[in-house]
Amino acid sequence: MDTTVRTKLGGGQAWVNWLLGVAFVVFVFTFQTGYAITNIDMTKDLSLSVAQIGFIGSIYTWAFAVAQFASGSILDRLGFRWVLPIASAIVTLGAFVFSNATGAEMLVLGQVLMALGAAFGFVGAGFVGGRWFGAMKYGLMFAWVQFVASMAAIFGQQILGKLIETTSWTDILNNLTILGLIVTVLMFVFMREPTEEGSEKQPWPGLKLFIDDLTHSIGEVIAIKDSWYNALIGGATFGTMLALGVLWGPRYLAAGGMEQSDAYAVSAVMWAGLAFGAPLFAWMSDYFKKRKTPMFLGALLQFLAIIYILMNPSMSNTEASIAFFVWGFMAGGSMLNFPIGADLVKPSLIGTSAAIVNAVQFIVGGLIMAIPGRVLVGSGFIARVAEIEGSVTPSVSDYQWALLIFPITLFLALLLFYFLKETYPAEEK
Repeated sequence: MDTTVRTKLGGGQAWVNWLLGVAFVVFVFTFQTGYAITNIDMTKDLSLSVAQIGFIGSIYTWAFAVAQFASGSILDRLGFRWVLPIASAIVTLGAFVFSNATGAEMLVLGQVLMALGAAFGFVGAGFVGGRWFGAMKYGLMFAWVQFVASMAAIFGQQILGKLIETTSWTDILNNLTILGLIVTVLMFVFMREPTEEGSEKQPWPGLKLFIDDLTHSIGEVIAIKDSWYNALIGGATFGTMLALGVLWGPRYLAAGGMEQSDAYAVSAVMWAGLAFGAPLFAWMSDYFKKRKTPMFLGALLQFLAIIYILMNPSMSNTEASIAFFVWGFMAGGSMLNFPIGADLVKPSLIGTSAAIVNAVQFIVGGLIMAIPGRVLVGSGFIARVAEIEGSVTPSVSDYQWALLIFPITLFLALLLFYFLKETYPAEEK
């Protein structure tokens, strides 16, 4: 029996399953990166307003956040053998609709479909790692998922930034959709559950009992005051990172005078910062046996980095690359929201806590992504104060004004640290 377990866990089949899970995440990240690259040409071809582009970008984060609440529990109940391939198929269908859109309505539908499937991607890859490599390596394999996904976003943005100069946005996104189809087929064919004792998934209790259990678990977590402080801080730190990385970074740099292809390349550097920052903040937390202090340091330096970026719109490529790397690196502190959330709840609610943190991150990210678009089209009080006229091409000063939502959000997050308690387990000190 022991020999069977050892050949099942950590062996070749384990790596096949984990790599398929990671490939799903890479597909999701790369396609969303593709939106950052293609949305300017998309705006022109489909006659979309800046506000519509901001809303279309943000609708993904909101739909993702809603689906995120249930994804962890569904994986717990049903396992990943069929759930992840079906989720990948839904993302691929959404990508096809989005790539062949003829108007804003199809773009929104595509984003919603992709978000519903993608909600199983990142958490699903971590779930596969935990099942195939054992509980002791769960955190390590999850960290590698984050690293690979961030690096994929970097290279994807670099490559797509070059392709957009000579290739239409529809061709680029349709080719990415084909990659998604390949990943989906491979998952259906090769993905397997481990069969060793103790790995069996829980039986499906029925929809009503599942929803009752889910809502009860969510209610227990949100009843904890510090869970709100923690989730909102995560929403501010990761949400601003998401908004700048997926949509507004390349536009802001181009408005400051940078060549469009260079703006894509520089904006992609923030994902490199996130890739290296997240594991370092995790190491700092364990080394100093603190959660709150390193996360506060990351948020503070992230706040200072965005102020520097907004005050220097005409940076050289090198200066901008350094600034964006620092910004992404410090956003890596947002990964500590997950262990803090786990510290605040009993073990049976750790998955629910992680889902709530991730959901709030994307909800806040969606709001932050949409607000600059509303400011830039000249609607609302804040746009009128800045005398922004929506009928003209936004100037760099217009972008500076619209993107002030980033430092404002981070400043409010810094205030919340005053109320958040240190959660590092006392017995590990």
